[in-house]
Amino acid sequence: MTQPRQPATLFAGVLAAAVLLTSALTGASQAAAPAAAPAAACRGWTGMPASVIGVVGPTFFGTAVLSPCDAWAVGYTDHAGVKTLIERWDGAAWEQYPSPSPGTGNATLEGVGAVSATDAWAVGSYFDGTNEKTLILHWDGSQWNQVPSPSPGSPENFLQEVRPVSANDVWAVGDYSRGGPNKTLILHWNGTKWTRVPSPSPGGGDDLTGVTATSASNAWAVGTSFATSGDQTLILHWNGSTWTRVASPDPDTANRLNSVAATSATNAWAVGVAANNGSGDQTLVLRWNGKKWAHVASPDPGGTAVESGLNGVAVNSAGSAFAVGSTANGTQTLILHWNGTAWTQVPSPSLGTNDSLYGVGTTSPGNVWAVGGYVLGGTSLAFAVHCC
Repeated sequence: MTQPRQPATLFAGVLAAAVLLTSALTGASQAAAPAAAPAAACRGWTGMPASVIGVVGPTFFGTAVLSPCDAWAVGYTDHAGVKTLIERWDGAAWEQYPSPSPGTGNATLEGVGAVSATDAWAVGSYFDGTNEKTLILHWDGSQWNQVPSPSPGSPENFLQEVRPVSANDVWAVGDYSRGGPNKTLILHWNGTKWTRVPSPSPGGGDDLTGVTATSASNAWAVGTSFATSGDQTLILHWNGSTWTRVASPDPDTANRLNSVAATSATNAWAVGVAANNGSGDQTLVLRWNGKKWAHVASPDPGGTAVESGLNGVAVNSAGSAFAVGSTANGTQTLILHWNGTAWTQVPSPSLGTNDSLYGVGTTSPGNVWAVGGYVLGGTSLAFAVHCC
């Protein structure tokens, strides 16, 4: 039985020692509806455990924020097997919602995206006894249901992120394997069914971990292309008819993108991890200005002596963005803010040990949720932090 994938925050050798959580993901979310909160700056971050009752070992991997009183968080629990986890914020508390966990083994959710209060999607994977299959769930306003989705690989198919443009235009990305190197996987919802869309796989193993879209003719997918010379950033663009690779910087010897978010055809951010053989993992931030992707300086707490990485990014406008991950060798939460001029680290709660944030969503600079997991007394727990 396939085990839950490892988190994409840090590279594998460092991760095994630094992070005790046992699933993979990256997550990012943008506003899917007009913000109801004032566009004031964030005044501070508060943390709270998830309201998971009767389960142990939960972790949140992705979040979608619709308004100050409506947000989703998804991930998994590890109680009598790894099962899907979905919770909703109602403006006062997080409440767990029933969610399908198909198959005979592990079932996890990695990303979530929402069109409205009655139209949301969550993606991940499940084990059917033979293969790992793509998993797509849909919220219709009353319950979460599994929707059929392509799984072109054998033995592995994974979905990492989902992003809706509208009710009839939704993208989901991940990777698959047919016994050889992993290939990129992109699925599209046209209002009736999910279909696979051809996507470039330029390396000796490739995956996609983030996706964003601002219109039917402008979408981005990011991840990693694994090459003998070192892992390279991978960025694909949708122009309304095809996905093509776009040149992207590789500032170090090993580079990975985990998440992408955009507000327009001329403003997009991608975040991840950069590593050098002689130093530890460091934060990586790239920006699209309408013409090219460029490397942008980002805070790296502790320098080369401390492992840091970014898992998720969310954007309000050209002058406001948030990126989340972990630092202190994967033991403390990390939140960065873009103020239109520079990225700066902002104080963030850490509730236990091995704290990490995986997903972030926002409707305005004054309403931001970040979700992840931490370890307390040897048990992995889910939590969310709120900027208001």
